[in-house]
Amino acid sequence: MKPILASLLALVASIQIIFAQNYSGDTWANVKSNKSGTLSLAYVETPSFVYKDKSGNLTGICIDIMNDFVKWVNTAKGVKLTSKYVGDGTSFRGMYDKTKAGNGGVIGLGNITITEERKKEVKFTQPFITNFAILITQTSVPTLSKLEDLPKTFANFTAYTAKGTLNEKRIADLKQKYYPSVKVSNETTSQEVLEKVFADPTGFAYLDLAFYIEAVQMKKPVKRHPVGDKASEQFGFIMPMNSDWAPVVEEFFASNGGYFNSKEYKSILVKHLGESGVKLLQKAK
Repeated sequence: MKPILASLLALVASIQIIFAQNYSGDTWANVKSNKSGTLSLAYVETPSFVYKDKSGNLTGICIDIMNDFVKWVNTAKGVKLTSKYVGDGTSFRGMYDKTKAGNGGVIGLGNITITEERKKEVKFTQPFITNFAILITQTSVPTLSKLEDLPKTFANFTAYTAKGTLNEKRIADLKQKYYPSVKVSNETTSQEVLEKVFADPTGFAYLDLAFYIEAVQMKKPVKRHPVGDKASEQFGFIMPMNSDWAPVVEEFFASNGGYFNSKEYKSILVKHLGESGVKLLQKAK
């Protein structure tokens, strides 16, 4: 009996560890009933969207929107809602998977493209921004005139990509259609992909526009190849399928004539993207 009891105790301990690793927050039903609660915000660090300022504090488009949301909930609903950040922000896949497996008030933030496939796994809010992905290299690389020229213009190049992102699929598509022999190097994060391209004169990658804007602002040797621009895509916040927060978020977005028409939202974009970055994003619409 003792070995069986020991096995059962070990199993219970393992289950407790698994659940402890999952993100959780208060449901909207509980917040409404108790007049207080906490929302857990998972995130992946992304230039302009979620990043650390000079003091090491998280800021960005997603952070500011969520701050506005919490303020609105407290005022409009008469509750005391607080938020906390969970995870370390290093991995898109880590943020996505743990939000998907989360319980109650958990919202995932970052450059999360809305796709039909992902809609089967998580709840999306309506889009909070329109983005497009760009093909980048170092500035010394000749401009790619057409995708069919990839094997010639990018001869002996390495394609860098981050696991679990839509840009990983874009690189796979380029490899299949135009450049079967290209070497692909899989990295953990999009920031690592960008750094690989900076370090490798024969490297290229697909990255979201925000990474390109940051590199230009930092005067990095980055070049955009417009022929590779991908059709506009939309970013949304995500929640577990069991979440009851989606209607509350949508009510916030629709309030006061529409959040995305507000001066607060527009000032957030300029604050984190700059005027030139906003103009580039407008081209994606």
